[in-house]
Amino acid sequence: MANEDLIYRITRAVYDRLGAGADEQTVEQLVTDIYREVKSSGAPASAAEGSSSRMIISVFGMDHPGIVAGVSQILAEASCSIVDINQTVVQGKFAMVIIAETSRARESTAELKDRLRRAGEQLGVRIYAQREDLFNAMHRV
Repeated sequence: MANEDLIYRITRAVYDRLGAGADEQTVEQLVTDIYREVKSSGAPASAAEGSSSRMIISVFGMDHPGIVAGVSQILAEASCSIVDINQTVVQGKFAMVIIAETSRARESTAELKDRLRRAGEQLGVRIYAQREDLFNAMHRV
C-alpha cells in the first residue's frame, strides 16, 4: 500500500472516530503517531506521498504591505528554505502558498506552526501550515 493511501486511510479513520469538528492539530498529531508506528513495522515507502520534511503554508487575508516579509522572516529565523512560493491579490484579498523545506528547522513542526499562527494574528491574516505528506493525504480527492 502506498504511503499516501495509508495516511489517507488513517486520517479518515481518525476523523470518523473523532467527528468532523475534531481539532486539526489533534488529528494531525494522531495521524503522525499512528503512521510512524505503522511505518516502523515495515510498511513500504513511496516518494509520491510528499515529504514529512516539507511544509505547506497557506496565508489568506486582506492585502497590505509586510505579509510576505513577515512569513518569510519566521521561516528564515527557523532555518527553513522556501522551495516554492506563489502569491496573488484579487480585489484586495491576499492569498499565498509556500512550500518550505523544514529538514534543518531549529524547532519542531508544532512550534513552527504555532509561530506562524501567532504571526498571522499580528499581521491580520490567517496562516495555516501542515506537513506536505499529511496535506497531500488529507486533501486527496
